[in-house]
Amino acid sequence: MRCYFIQGLEHAIAGTSLYVVRRDDDLEEVKESAMQDMKSVTSRIDRSGEGVCVQASSLGSLEALLDFLKSLEPSIPVSGIGIGPVHKKDVIKASVMLEKKKEYANILAFGVEVTPEVRELADKLGVKIFKEDTIYCFSKEFKAYIQNLKEERKREAAGEAIFPCVLEIIPECIFNKKAPIVLGVDVLEGILKVKLYSKAFCFVSTISSMHTLVSYWSRISSFHEQS
Repeated sequence: MRCYFIQGLEHAIAGTSLYVVRRDDDLEEVKESAMQDMKSVTSRIDRSGEGVCVQASSLGSLEALLDFLKSLEPSIPVSGIGIGPVHKKDVIKASVMLEKKKEYANILAFGVEVTPEVRELADKLGVKIFKEDTIYCFSKEFKAYIQNLKEERKREAAGEAIFPCVLEIIPECIFNKKAPIVLGVDVLEGILKVKLYSKAFCFVSTISSMHTLVSYWSRISSFHEQS
């Protein structure tokens, strides 16, 4: 048995093609062919620089994970890729997303090692690491994360969300045309809420309070009786 020690073998990428260069072969052409596998993967990195970081054990695993992220609705962009275990430098790179898009400050580690030291740094910086050995587990956990993120955003925006509402002013119930405008309306569509934007008399303002017309009339009547 003969053993050959090839210089630079530690830089070889698992899952890429192996080429044998013969005397009559053009070395540059072989190099170009060898790089095609990686070029097809690196071309999927989002040029905007925004997206999650992906780490896999081999080129095939990396491609499978990229395909999964692309299949999601909406698809998840990728800002960085790597093959091999997750290092501290990968966590620092992913933490950049905290200032751009917090939801992308994640590392998806597919079948690779994540040491306790790396986990500790990720927790300290606020980077979430998803570590799984199958695409099915990734799909289940990451989709749940996206759904929880959507629900959280809905709750945060609930107080600021503007819900559409169509009103019709009751002409005989215009009590005050100047600020504060007080008038009666019929709700034709949607739901009327306090702080909702309203447009009346060509001015846009917010609704500070509202009452049913019956209760308002009773208050007005009571005021006139007292006076």
